[in-house]
Amino acid sequence: MQLLSMIVLPLVGGLWLFQGADRTLTQIAEALQRGDATHLSSFFADQIELYIGSSPRIYSSVQARYVMQEFFQNNPPRSFSLLHKGRSEDLLYAIGSYVSQHGRWDVSFFTRFQKGRYVIEQLRFESVDK
Repeated sequence: MQLLSMIVLPLVGGLWLFQGADRTLTQIAEALQRGDATHLSSFFADQIELYIGSSPRIYSSVQARYVMQEFFQNNPPRSFSLLHKGRSEDLLYAIGSYVSQHGRWDVSFFTRFQKGRYVIEQLRFESVDK
């Protein structure tokens, strides 16, 4: 019985972690699709590197929420789609495409598993030339 629990518990834990990762990606993508800075910022690390078409800057999660609110107000989303996602140990990352009436951006974000959940440490919006 003890041998069985030594095999089954890590598998169940790994499955839970995988489901948490997939759920996190889905929720982040939904927040980007809706232009919901408040929900998106609930995934921000305490300090986040944010890149929106210029040099990357480090913000607190609260500051980054305001930056994203302004971005979404100026560039309301028409669509967001995840194009690629991946995992590496405690890292989770994704690449997507954000489209608004004012342009298109390639979006990438990198998360790390901290304190029982994935948090975004880096979020990049790179304008795509028309």
